[in-house]
Amino acid sequence: MNISKRDKKVLMIGALAVAFFLVINYVISPFIESENDIQEGTEQKEMLLQKYEKVINQRGKIEKKLAKMKREQSGLNKKLLKGSTPSLAAAEMQKMLEKISKKYGLELKSVKVKDAEESGEFLTIPLEIRLTTDLNSTRKFLADLEKNSKYLIIPKLKISVKNQRDPKEVIVTLVVTGFFMKKDKDKGKKA
Repeated sequence: MNISKRDKKVLMIGALAVAFFLVINYVISPFIESENDIQEGTEQKEMLLQKYEKVINQRGKIEKKLAKMKREQSGLNKKLLKGSTPSLAAAEMQKMLEKISKKYGLELKSVKVKDAEESGEFLTIPLEIRLTTDLNSTRKFLADLEKNSKYLIIPKLKISVKNQRDPKEVIVTLVVTGFFMKKDKDKGKKA
């Protein structure tokens, strides 16, 4: 079979077109797609790297904040009642109240430990105390409670006159409440 020059040219152009088509579809297009995928992956990794670098650069700030928070936590913990159990914390508070009352020559007529109650992460430990005194000593006693290093509140205070004719002496009944950090085993329990 003889092929004319013209047919050879057409066949050659057709073969080149098919070869060009195959090279574009199976070599150049996949190469361009893989380059685009690599570029997108690189951009994502660069963004992630920048995010991590920002976190690393903020490490000093974060460590300072953490140290500050630890100091504040330590300061707050000093204001809480100590003890391994709520009962021991109540005993600590009772000793503290006895010490303040002795400072002013007051005698605690009765001390009653009430049930502890949950208040968030804390247990409130209330003690009801009763004493007989005069108003000036009562004022000093309450002022010392307010200045105390422990965080104490007085949710209930009742003052009554012992003798209507001689109102110098008064009977003071008050509830003093301190706060105790719940331990993991104490959470959900009452003292």
